[in-house]
Amino acid sequence: MAYTDTNVTGNREDLKQLATVIAATQAPVCGLLPTRQVSNKRPVVLMDSLAAPVATGHIEGTATDTGVDKFAAVGEYTGQAQRLVREWQVTKEQEAHNSAVVADKAGASEKALKELMRDKETVVCGDQGKTADVPGATAGVTAGLGDITDSANTDFAAAYRTPAASIYGGTKADFDDAAFNAVLASMFGQGGEFLDLHLVAGTGLRSHIVEQFTRTAGAASQIDYNMNGTAVIPYTVEMYDSDFGTVKIINGNPACMPSVDRGYVIDPRYLEWGELYGEGSEEYEGRGVGSKGACDLYGTTLSQGPNGLGKIKFSDEA
Repeated sequence: MAYTDTNVTGNREDLKQLATVIAATQAPVCGLLPTRQVSNKRPVVLMDSLAAPVATGHIEGTATDTGVDKFAAVGEYTGQAQRLVREWQVTKEQEAHNSAVVADKAGASEKALKELMRDKETVVCGDQGKTADVPGATAGVTAGLGDITDSANTDFAAAYRTPAASIYGGTKADFDDAAFNAVLASMFGQGGEFLDLHLVAGTGLRSHIVEQFTRTAGAASQIDYNMNGTAVIPYTVEMYDSDFGTVKIINGNPACMPSVDRGYVIDPRYLEWGELYGEGSEEYEGRGVGSKGACDLYGTTLSQGPNGLGKIKFSDEA
């Protein structure tokens, strides 16, 4: 009778489904980003914009056959893919023992995958710029959101860089509704479209918004909901309605954000993950010591227009 291996540790489809679940809870930025397949470790994305509106009338009888190049303003960005790896190993003795913590190769692979997804989130949320790989010598590094949303980032044409007004760089104490609205107004000014955004906020920024937004100074103005005198539930801000659109506020993973005070205002239309290959696992030859293997992925952050993104980075960032 033929032997059938029922282990699905390395089943890419199952791992991909699990990675999606992990991203939704532990890697919120990666969970927001659309993924598209790329076939080059330095993929190029293009970006375009509309010409500035004019109010000049057209004179009847004037020739209109001169033509206008509608793609003269097209810009491009070249990404840099980065490979992330998390290895795992389980000895025969660990698998044989009946432990409160299940130590088998399926559990080890799943734990490595969770660590891998947090690594990916850390890379996407980081301040690092892209670094080209040198085969056999230096690993490639993909750019993080902190670098992509830098108004001085020369990897993007000037017209597509994140405007300085879309980046709050003042002190934490001065960050209030008006300051946040100014960031959103700048983002709205890039396209004039009603915004549907996500603010991924570090724990310090999140707490600051809950404590300070939509309230006047002093504890007396804070809003609480009393539950039959038995408990008090403090008011919290989950959705921020501005003059320019709505912003859903999401907690960033504190292990992955550059700072507890950092925040990224994301429009998923202008950001994506370019995937050479997705999350997968392979098992190595154990040679009698037990099971060992690795989970890995290979991809890059890509942006079709950082001018559509925003950032909160306090001058006194913790």
